[in-house]
Amino acid sequence: MINSETILEQLQISKENLLNEVSLLLGKQQLAEYRMETEYFEKKYQQTFAEFNQAFQAQTANYEMENDWLNWKFALESFAYWQKLLS
Repeated sequence: MINSETILEQLQISKENLLNEVSLLLGKQQLAEYRMETEYFEKKYQQTFAEFNQAFQAQTANYEMENDWLNWKFALESFAYWQKLLS
């Protein structure tokens, strides 16, 4: 039976560096998820958030547009946060 020490040895990661490696991996995963969500909305509406926001503010929005606006804005802000944190 393989134990965690054997796996860490094969990956050439010390126990001391494990938490750091896992933290970086999870941060990069968050960044990728928010990037994909942002790209999804750009593709769905064929425009940037700035363009969508301008159109959104100028018209009476329906529930779907309002929900997308909130999710898109959150995804952009979260992407920027994780990008700054990881740089």
